[in-house]
Amino acid sequence: MPTLNLLQAVNDALKAAMRQDDRVVVMGEDVGRFGGVFRATTGLFDEFGDGRVIDTPLSEAGIVGTAIGMALYGLRPVPEIQFADFSYPAFDQIVNELAKYRYR
Repeated sequence: MPTLNLLQAVNDALKAAMRQDDRVVVMGEDVGRFGGVFRATTGLFDEFGDGRVIDTPLSEAGIVGTAIGMALYGLRPVPEIQFADFSYPAFDQIVNELAKYRYR
C-alpha cells in the first residue's frame, strides 16, 4: 500500500467516487482547472469536465445551499469550503433551511 498524505488521499477518494457514480459532483471556489486552494481536486476537471467539477462564486452559503438542492434532487454533491472559518456563513443553509425543509 502506498504512503499518501491527506490531500492525496482526498484526491484519490474523490476520483474513485466520481468514477463509480455519475451523480457525484464536486463544487467550490477554484476547484476546477486550478485544482482547489490546497490542490485537493487536481486533475478532476481534466477527467470529469465542467459538468461535474464546478467552480462557484465566492459565497459559502451559496455553495452549501446549491449542494443541498442538488442532493434533494438525487445528485451527490461534494461542496468544498476552502477554510473552516468560512463555513460559518453556510450554517444558515443547514440549520435554518435544510433542517426545516420537511415542514414546508
